[in-house]
Amino acid sequence: MMKRAFTLMEINLAILIMAGGILSVVGLYSFGFRENRQSAEDVQATAYADAVISPLVMAITATNLVWSDFQKIQSRPSDKGWGAYIDQNTGEVLSNPDNSASQAFGNFLSDLRSAANGTLDVDSSYPKTASGNLHAGLVIMHEKGSPVVRISFRAAKNPGMLLSAPLFYTEARFQGLPFKPKQESAP
Repeated sequence: MMKRAFTLMEINLAILIMAGGILSVVGLYSFGFRENRQSAEDVQATAYADAVISPLVMAITATNLVWSDFQKIQSRPSDKGWGAYIDQNTGEVLSNPDNSASQAFGNFLSDLRSAANGTLDVDSSYPKTASGNLHAGLVIMHEKGSPVVRISFRAAKNPGMLLSAPLFYTEARFQGLPFKPKQESAP
């Protein structure tokens, strides 16, 4: 009587199928780790964007601003937009874009505060502590006389990848007074 057993060919085929499955699972681990790291960076960039954009929106929509004062705000940027973050000689992203972002933030709030004759109570210090280890870019678009200010922000771990990072964008509209209220005289 002959015993039935697996042939060498069947065993090799089973090993090949199992090896393919195991290699597929191992390949998914590296994909999962990469996606996890990217997700953490995206969450960090979102928090950083919120820390930068919120004070700007709060200042623009301040209800104690007067339209005639708001119209004094300079147009920005000239014509470069995100091109301001590209080195004109090499065509690469600036090695330290944070300086430009911080400067755009401070200059805009300074212009807004001076237009409001110092009555605007907004912290104009750039929230670098929210960045973690990310590099940021900030573009503020405003045409003189327009009630709308367009704000876009990007943050990436590698400054060279700044322009391919997700874009956070918002528009803030003037919400203040149409004209200066009359001063009440003392009786």
